[in-house]
Amino acid sequence: MNAVSIGPFAFDAERFAAIAGMVVFLAVATVLASRVDDRLGRWSTWTALVGLMAARLAHVLRHLESFASEPWRILALWQGGFSWVGGAAGVTLMMVVLLLRSRRLIGWGAASVTAGVVAATAAVAFTYSSTQIAPVTSTFRTLAGTESPIGGTGRPAVLNLWATWCPPCRRELPMMAQLAATTSNVDFVFANQGEPSETVAAYLLGENLELSNVVLDPQLLLSRHYSAVGLPATLFLAADGTLAGSHVGEISREVLAQKIQELETLEGISE
Repeated sequence: MNAVSIGPFAFDAERFAAIAGMVVFLAVATVLASRVDDRLGRWSTWTALVGLMAARLAHVLRHLESFASEPWRILALWQGGFSWVGGAAGVTLMMVVLLLRSRRLIGWGAASVTAGVVAATAAVAFTYSSTQIAPVTSTFRTLAGTESPIGGTGRPAVLNLWATWCPPCRRELPMMAQLAATTSNVDFVFANQGEPSETVAAYLLGENLELSNVVLDPQLLLSRHYSAVGLPATLFLAADGTLAGSHVGEISREVLAQKIQELETLEGISE
């Protein structure tokens, strides 16, 4: 899957590219500030903040109805949910601000931005794999004691890799359970990683969670098959079982709904 792990931290390709681009942008601007004009340092800091806020704002406005019922989630940046277009608009605004303040510095500012864009593009190329991951051929025992295949059933599926000890998994499961209950065109599979059935059943009962299809993967076969670098990992499988997309880390309702819509579009499904 398209992800990278740095120590205890795991990032999907998009987030890793954004972080790499921002770090390189700030680093280049800091060097230029010490050699050209210290105003570039202050400008780059504000540019990074404005770009980040604009990227988040554009995402929130796109999914305003979803955020309206839980406005506190606007600040849940760890769930993901940023717009590249919004971020670019924020950076463009700050370029205009720099131009108005000093025409002499606009070229240096543009050089910093260009370095960041190149770094982000390189990060995407580094983490992106065009290799099509084959469908899982094994079946897995469900919590109910039956055998269940993973993907390849003729219907697209959302495969969530999780564990009861994983805090982000615990936070996102109630939301995913709600979407699973209201999504008819896509199957949901919740694959517990490495825990016995008694632990999984006790957790779901204690949390009053009703998940549509819980399978047990005590040997972490799915994590190895998809090269998952951490939990939770949400995988989007085409109808033939091949991997169509992925998300590493806690996922928000809006990002999950968007990914499901993309999966339905890929399969030519309409409500």
